[in-house]
Amino acid sequence: MNRIQTSVLMLGLSLALSGAALAEDSKLPKPIKVSDQVTMKATIEAIDKTNRMVSLKGPKGNVITVQVDEAVKRFDELKVGDVITAKYYESVVVEVVKPGAAAPADATLGGSTALQGANPGGVSATQTITTVTITAIDPETPAVTVKTSDGNEVSFRVKNKKYLKEVKVGDQVTITQTQGLMIEVGDSK
Repeated sequence: MNRIQTSVLMLGLSLALSGAALAEDSKLPKPIKVSDQVTMKATIEAIDKTNRMVSLKGPKGNVITVQVDEAVKRFDELKVGDVITAKYYESVVVEVVKPGAAAPADATLGGSTALQGANPGGVSATQTITTVTITAIDPETPAVTVKTSDGNEVSFRVKNKKYLKEVKVGDQVTITQTQGLMIEVGDSK
């Protein structure tokens, strides 16, 4: 299992177990949705067109240099002083289902496209669905071990052990993570 899937799994299951108490009146916890959006601006300080590198200065004065992928078609239109706005969105939906219930197959979908308009920009989005089975619960640590659909086992801590009372060994947990990134290049500040 790759690093991103492991991170999604750990984040999603942690959210599932931390929110399980929200549905105390039902036998199974209700699906939980957590989402967040972050917007950042940076100014292009330098461009290395030969190596496709751009140095960006953030709002606190920090400068980072990033490689620009060949998929960015309007790279040559970038200029020093351009302001880049990046909007990142992420949501995680977690649902605990009974063992044996039909769970969606693990999948990753995604795509990207250029923004229309005078200035360069683009949008990229991915959605990952992962279903795991709880194989062990350690209420003292507190920790949980899960088995992924490819047979790997992953163990990790749970923030609050009272939420472990809402799940049991054998429960399946379906985690759907959606991520989106929109980058727009504007004129100078």
